[in-house]
Amino acid sequence: MATKRTTTTSPAPLAKAPGKPRNVKNIIPLGSQDVAVYASPRISNALAEVTKDMTLYHGVRLSQVLQAVYFQGQKDGARHAFAELDKKVQEAQNAIPHRNPGQPKKSK
Repeated sequence: MATKRTTTTSPAPLAKAPGKPRNVKNIIPLGSQDVAVYASPRISNALAEVTKDMTLYHGVRLSQVLQAVYFQGQKDGARHAFAELDKKVQEAQNAIPHRNPGQPKKSK
């Protein structure tokens, strides 16, 4: 009786070559310039599908959405960084024993 289960129906995960980055470079033409977007293969395929039949109107809308997502990510990242800094400063303040200054000890 075998205790090991073998599955032959599931596809093998996409393997990358050793030393090769997993992210894929995607070039998106935006009027006067080309924008390079680095993304995982799954996001890269979705981006290629979205930009396949792109008109000028859809290109402008996509650039507006991407720009909004980028700026929101910047804000969220900054908020997270400042929250971490505030938390660490509070921990440092709690670690330092503070006593109010009082009258110095009298010498004999």
